[in-house]
Amino acid sequence: AGLSYELLKGLAKTKSPIVFPIKLPGLLLQRITTREPTPDMLEVAITAFNKVLEMDADPTIKEVTFVVPLKTKLVTEQVIQTLSENGIDEKAEAEWIVSICANIKRDEVYSDKNLSPKIQDKINKIVNERITGRPLWYVIGDTEFYGYKIKVDERVLIPRPETEELVYETKKLLDNEKRVLDLCTGSGAIAIALKKELPEISVTASDISEDALNLAKENAKLNNAEINFVQSNLFENIEGEFDVIVSNPPYIKSLDIETLQKEVKDYEPRLALDGGQDGLDVYRKIAKTFRKNIVDGGTLIMEIGVGQSEELKEIFSFAETEVINDINNTQRIFKVKNVKKA
Repeated sequence: AGLSYELLKGLAKTKSPIVFPIKLPGLLLQRITTREPTPDMLEVAITAFNKVLEMDADPTIKEVTFVVPLKTKLVTEQVIQTLSENGIDEKAEAEWIVSICANIKRDEVYSDKNLSPKIQDKINKIVNERITGRPLWYVIGDTEFYGYKIKVDERVLIPRPETEELVYETKKLLDNEKRVLDLCTGSGAIAIALKKELPEISVTASDISEDALNLAKENAKLNNAEINFVQSNLFENIEGEFDVIVSNPPYIKSLDIETLQKEVKDYEPRLALDGGQDGLDVYRKIAKTFRKNIVDGGTLIMEIGVGQSEELKEIFSFAETEVINDINNTQRIFKVKNVKKA
């Protein structure tokens, strides 16, 4: 290879017809492997070279990154690798990031479609913020719950898929013109889903946090859902009676919060997580006071944590109760049925 290089270099210095036959095979090969640059190619090259000369002369000029279109599959694989290198082994998150930024379906993120530099920049910004530990849906700014877009940030919990099953079970209890109270509404996801699915029902949503209620109101407006919002510490400011009271209250044990994922314990509001020493403080308060705001024969339906059902049966021993498993066969929903006023 070294001898060939020196030979070609030497032959290039002469145009003598004597050596032309030796040069000919190389020239013919170049007709296959190279092309004369077009004027716009030359313009790019000259501009880039002049820019380098400028930067050499003036160190204060910042470097510029030029991004070229890349295939969606390659970008997705790069995102997966970056997340993994930063301790986030979530292939699904990488797929969501690319699909949302590129406005494509998740099953299309491994295609050969090219992504523009603008979309790549958007993806990189989200990835760079995500690897700080901030939850993906806070970074994105919204998530989907029961088919509806819900804005989320550090003021509220990110709605979980299992909570959609709470909505599903609550819908079974409702028909036209029923009155529903969503206690501890947070982002308003449950109240909005119920109102959109059953437009004829009347929905009131309450939360102790003013910040959470402000975001819930934004979500109701975003989804064109007519909901009455009340700031209240449980039933403190609630007036009237309801046919169904639904709630996803805080149920994590205080000491367990520090063992949760960084995304949860460092970013999601503790007020919406901390259920006290055994995780059941809020349930006890609900049990003591909810009967003044529910009709005879009404139903209280709540999401619960793993292993809490037996203790909850004791707390609500004055009424008929039922525990419903979620799709993973985990006890997740607790119903207090056939409530009679004390």
